[in-house]
Amino acid sequence: MPKHAVILTGHFPQQKRRASIPWLCHHLRREGWHVTMVTVGYSWLSKWLGDRRFEGLQQVPRTGVTRHDDGFVSVMGYAPVHPVSTGSRVIDRLLEPVHGLFARYWRPRVSRIVAAADLVVLESGAPVLLADVVRRAAPDAALVYKIADDVRVLGLPGFVARAELHHAPLFDRISVASPQLAARFGHLASVQIDPLGVPKALFDRALPDPYADRAGVEAVCAGTTLLDLEAVCRMADLRPGWRFHIIGRMRQHPREVPPNLILHGECPFEETAGRVRHADIGLAPYLDRPGIGYQSTHSNRILMYRYFGLPVIGPARLKPADLPSLCAYVPGDPDSLRAALHRAEKTLPAPEREAIPDWSDFADRIAATPAPAQPRRPAPGLRPAKGLGERAVT
Repeated sequence: MPKHAVILTGHFPQQKRRASIPWLCHHLRREGWHVTMVTVGYSWLSKWLGDRRFEGLQQVPRTGVTRHDDGFVSVMGYAPVHPVSTGSRVIDRLLEPVHGLFARYWRPRVSRIVAAADLVVLESGAPVLLADVVRRAAPDAALVYKIADDVRVLGLPGFVARAELHHAPLFDRISVASPQLAARFGHLASVQIDPLGVPKALFDRALPDPYADRAGVEAVCAGTTLLDLEAVCRMADLRPGWRFHIIGRMRQHPREVPPNLILHGECPFEETAGRVRHADIGLAPYLDRPGIGYQSTHSNRILMYRYFGLPVIGPARLKPADLPSLCAYVPGDPDSLRAALHRAEKTLPAPEREAIPDWSDFADRIAATPAPAQPRRPAPGLRPAKGLGERAVT
């Protein structure tokens, strides 16, 4: 019998954007694991209002169980509500009890799915709210918390960050790529630095050059998470001879963009890879938020830039020690931005590629997580964070 892995994530099995979780699924399956991907973090409100996260899919996902082949099953459901912030701490606090419906919806479903699992991986974000459910239902399984992003930076409601800390002792492995994020859980021996990777087999192929009519410089932003669009527009204004490309869904479509800035929307991953491989400069224009420095080692777009040896233009909050190719600017400072563009231009042609691991290396590390020596269950007194239908523990 093959080993069984269950992955709780906000991603879908068939999406244009290839983040770490889809690659983890891919390599576990190649190693003979049976994989069940459970997509959580969506509600009927997502469907009714047209959640922008669906833009990377061919169609709005349907609920239920889908058997893709003998070794891969996906599950998707719309809960009554999903964790989302209103932007107001006061209102978020008032709405916390309502979010208990999220865990109530998923509790019986997830309990059945993970009962026979050997390995369960929870991605940061909404899945961590179900950690205690998983631990109770699968006390013998190896339980991994795969931190893709700092939930405090993403603008999620505060109870998600509190649940993360409450549930951290339940995990056998807390997997991070950034020492900056690891420090948040530094009191736990389960924290592991697991470098993220790239799909070398794809990247080393002869990807077609999409820039048939090349501009003087082709600069690409391969993702829109925490995108500072205003900064990219300023870059385009400062360098009219360059051409700028943004790949990914936009939270808000701007009314006007410079003529040398192209918004491609979500693209198939192989097309994105070709645009990065044949670009001259990689853009990482993150919003100027405290704590954003972890993206130097966690960002899939930056990993691509590093693998293909592109100079990277991004805010000074990124970590130059982790990203030697960074040409940093101070957001809101035109002179600083102008200097960063000049530094990037002076490095062309692009510097040498960095040695980035393959995604298979990351998958092997996660798969090697040992199961607990004794069955583990949530300790008495450990409760979900406030907002999950139970009182918060302080």
